Order: sequence, then structure tokens, then C-alpha cells
Amino acid sequence: MFRAGGRPLLFASFATIVAGFVDAVGYAYLGGLFLSFMSGNSTRLGIQLADGQWEVVLVTLSVIASFILGALLGTLVADAAQEWKLVAVLGSEVGLFALAMVLTAAGIGKLSLLPVAVAMGMQNNVHQVIAGADIGKSFVTGALFGCGQALAHWLRGKERPSEALAYAGSWASFVAGACIGALLLAAAGLVPAMAAACLLLAALTGLAFLFHGHLIRPLAREGGE
Repeated sequence: MFRAGGRPLLFASFATIVAGFVDAVGYAYLGGLFLSFMSGNSTRLGIQLADGQWEVVLVTLSVIASFILGALLGTLVADAAQEWKLVAVLGSEVGLFALAMVLTAAGIGKLSLLPVAVAMGMQNNVHQVIAGADIGKSFVTGALFGCGQALAHWLRGKERPSEALAYAGSWASFVAGACIGALLLAAAGLVPAMAAACLLLAALTGLAFLFHGHLIRPLAREGGE
């Protein structure tokens, strides 16, 4: 599992599990809003505007704005930290999850999860390129498209099936994370669910530090969505 080639795949898979986990938690706690899936939130925003649900519109816009802020901050942190950007970005995410837990315990309400949306925006700076597949982001629509495209290339003899498998694994990781998040939220509540996600991110931060040399090289090949 910890072969040099397997570390980036394991790392990216767990990063995607976190995204699925918090998306399910956000969906249940925020009444149908997501913390990493902004396409879904944008659709909800359009429906809310059409229905004149102005109070809900403000909440949705706050989540979307938090995600954009996270993307901005994550890029700045990653650029400043350079080869240590995985550790820096993930460490920042741990702090944001901890802040969300404190705000939730203080009874702030729905706004207590905005730091998690910021963290999910930051997380897209820690994706990995595995067998040509760009995985580990906080959204998986691109992974499903990439899987279909990679299958087409494989059928035409242009690529090995490993790229399609990597994309499929990324999608499966997201679904698994969503399932775990929904189950834990129902069984234990919001704060324990956030604590579990925070601990997983802390473990990923440690993994990024310990295996820095093996994780950073695939990132040198990173590209667009």
C-alpha cells in the first residue's frame, strides 16, 4: 500500500473521501446545500431566486463565496509554501475544521459550517496526477467525464485502463465518504462527525509530511480540470 507509486493514489483517495464525507454532512445539516459541490449549490441558488426564498439565498451565496475564498487562500498558501504546499494547505484545512467544530458547539447555527466550505475550496490545491488521471479534488463530475474519456482512449488503444480505473476509484472514494458521513452524522451528531473528518485531515497532513518526496513529484504534472 505504501509503495512509492501507491502513496499518491492513497493520499488522493482519502482526500476525496473527506470531500464526500463533508458534502453529505453539509447536505443533511444545511437542508440540501453542499460544502464542496458548487454546481449543485448554483442550481439550488437559481431555484431559490425563482421562488423568492431570499433568506435561503443569502445562506447559499455565503457557502459559494466561502468556497471561492478557500480557492483563493489555498492558491496563495500553495504558492507561498511551494514544495511543502500539501502540508501547508492540509494543515490550514485542519484549523478550519477545528474552527467549525468550535462554532457548532457554540450554537452559531448553519453559518458554523462556512469554514468547512473554505477548506473544501482550498483542498483542490492538493490533487494528484495518477496514471494520467487528475484526482483528489473536492468534486467528481470531472472524474466521471475523465473516466468515460479514458475508456474511449483505451478502446482505441491510446491509453492503458489504469487511467480510467484511477478516475473510477476517485468517484468511488467520494461516494464512500458521503456514505460514511451520512451514517456518522445520523449516529453521533454534527460535532463528532466534524471531529472525525478533522482527524482524517490531520492524518493526511502527517502523511504529506512523512512521504513528502513521493507525493510532491506527481503534482509537478498537475493540469486543469
